[in-house]
Amino acid sequence: MPTLSLIMIVKNEARCLADCLASVRAVVDEMVVADTGSTDNTVAVAERFGARVFRVPWNDDFAAARNAGMAHAAGDWLLHLDADETLDPDGARRIRAWVDGDGRGADAIELTLANYCDDPRAWRWRPVAPGDPNARGRAGYIETRLLRLFRNGRGFAYREAVHENITPSVVERGGVILAAPDIIIHHHGYGTASQDGLAKVKRYLAIARRKRSENPDDVKALHDLAEQALACGLVEEGEEACRAAVAIDPAHLGAATTLANILLNRGALDEAKEILLCLQRAGKNAAHVEMALGAISYHQGALEEARRQLGRAIALEPGNLMARLYEARVLDGLGDVEGARAALRYARNAAPGIDEFQQRMDAHEMRQTGEEQVLAGKAEVALATFVEALRLDPEDPVLHNDIAVVLSGLERPTEARESLARALKLCPGFAPARENLAALDPGNGMDPVDQADQVDGG
Repeated sequence: MPTLSLIMIVKNEARCLADCLASVRAVVDEMVVADTGSTDNTVAVAERFGARVFRVPWNDDFAAARNAGMAHAAGDWLLHLDADETLDPDGARRIRAWVDGDGRGADAIELTLANYCDDPRAWRWRPVAPGDPNARGRAGYIETRLLRLFRNGRGFAYREAVHENITPSVVERGGVILAAPDIIIHHHGYGTASQDGLAKVKRYLAIARRKRSENPDDVKALHDLAEQALACGLVEEGEEACRAAVAIDPAHLGAATTLANILLNRGALDEAKEILLCLQRAGKNAAHVEMALGAISYHQGALEEARRQLGRAIALEPGNLMARLYEARVLDGLGDVEGARAALRYARNAAPGIDEFQQRMDAHEMRQTGEEQVLAGKAEVALATFVEALRLDPEDPVLHNDIAVVLSGLERPTEARESLARALKLCPGFAPARENLAALDPGNGMDPVDQADQVDGG
């Protein structure tokens, strides 16, 4: 029967190492832990679980440390876990079944790494079922596919000092790779804001900078640097690294997506759109690309085009909740209030732990209440309702338009113009706001959007 070794590198992981080892010990034949200089109880925890611990010198190179530890493993197969990761019982059994079947013709198995977080804007974010114990209170995870289970003794080796990767080595040596996406490694330390987490991010940034200087034309090295820079809040450095990567490979999905997101956040919609269209022309028509294009079309006022793009995004990936949120904006702008509410309800029900989704739903319902109050002649009450709804969802152009209608009726035209300007700045294609602004100043000959810009600028 083939044997399985767990391989790890650790440093000061006593807080979480026990959970990791407990989740895997029943299905591995040995545990090999390479310690790179722990000053806490990490080594004692590992030894308590029966692990063989080896001291490995740390030279700012994760691949070198991992290869040094891997050299001590005796199993026919190797499973790579980090200390802040765990397996659920089903995943552990599935891994053991792959090993017992000697890989079913494969030399390396690609598993799913679930990076738990509450960041639905990340382009590989997936919601989890409410109450999922593996999520530990998080609403979802960012999905990454990685080779974490592979044969020993085939000369496979990790490369790259940070974001180390064994895949190129497996491919070069003719290894057969199969995917087991149903096996999830649960990563609980992703994006932690603790002092240890911040120190780790800064350490990764220093290594990524060195890797870029040593490999200035390596697109992956450039994208890795961009990701680490952005994690440290260094947007300019992240953008520069992304631009360098895209200049080498305009169709690199990760670098192009990251650069497009930076540009979207800055409001550079035309440039972001061209980067995304370049991905599509290269056949990289992922759901998040369609979603981003739909968002751009919405902000540029092309609502029907936005609806088509978001529809394609949802068809490719029904669980893309940001596409659902943008769909709600677009449908509202087109007058399909019930469709918008259904899109919001879908997002809220899929990830009830995300406050933004619940707030959007609450604001939408309050907006309807305010509109009913307007029809009942309760203008002042409706205005208070709209303002409260706007506190929950300040980017709803329909709310800004509703407020303008009430203000105009209360003979407060200057404030009404300001609200309409805000509505059109958010969604230039929102016809009711255009019509209402034109009605406030009839005969001036200006396009309502240009007029809104003038009002907003004043």
